[in-house]
Amino acid sequence: MFIFTRPSYIVVASNFFDISGKTAAIVVLICVISLLLVYILLTNRQKKTQADLDLARRQIEMGNESVLMMAKALFSKDRRTGEHCHRVAYYAEKLGKAYGFSDADTKNLKKAALLHDIGKIAIPDAVLNKPAKLTGEEYDVMKTHTTAGAEILRGFTIVDHVSEGARYHHERYDGKGYPYGLSGEDIPLYGRIIAICDTFDAMTANRVYRGALDMDQVMEELKKGRGTQFDPYLDDLFMNLIETGEISPQKTFEMFKDRDLTEDIE
Repeated sequence: MFIFTRPSYIVVASNFFDISGKTAAIVVLICVISLLLVYILLTNRQKKTQADLDLARRQIEMGNESVLMMAKALFSKDRRTGEHCHRVAYYAEKLGKAYGFSDADTKNLKKAALLHDIGKIAIPDAVLNKPAKLTGEEYDVMKTHTTAGAEILRGFTIVDHVSEGARYHHERYDGKGYPYGLSGEDIPLYGRIIAICDTFDAMTANRVYRGALDMDQVMEELKKGRGTQFDPYLDDLFMNLIETGEISPQKTFEMFKDRDLTEDIE
């Protein structure tokens, strides 16, 4: 019996391992096919994702180009506004450096300041260039350039915080500004910086309804605005830049007087 049965166990074991080997091969084959299918699926999904990203990137680029074209159109249409924006950008660059911005952040701030008044492209010429003081109704129209500019710049990705500069540069530190009546450091930093530069240029430039103020008046207004209209720390920095000669309106006016105003928008 013993001699008879032993080969039977061997045969059974042999058959078992033979079947197990085939099963293992089938399992391995199924795994390989499954991995191949997953790879194909992920590859196709990756291609679709890349295509979607490329499309989104092209749309963003088109949007950015549209904003730059509008800025150039505004500066070509209204040279006074263009020169104002360039001077504000120049002053903002100086103030940003004094505040401690890095070179990259300073360049970014300068570009944001350059575009802070782009919303004026939506303001009627009769209001924008009126050679007299605006009526209450006209002033309400003029104030909309902040929110209009922010909407234009909302999808503009080339410059960080650019819509903040447009939206908040007429807010006041004491909360009496517009469009939202924000106060203190609730006003984004770009808005607080550009507010000082914008007001300074408005005071030192000839406007359609009045002449430039002399520097004694300008400095008095900056001191008066410390902690009310302007961030006190930024205001101190800005007045120091004037006192040390780092900022000089006369030099700045000469710098942009005969310049192609669209050359630096990019």
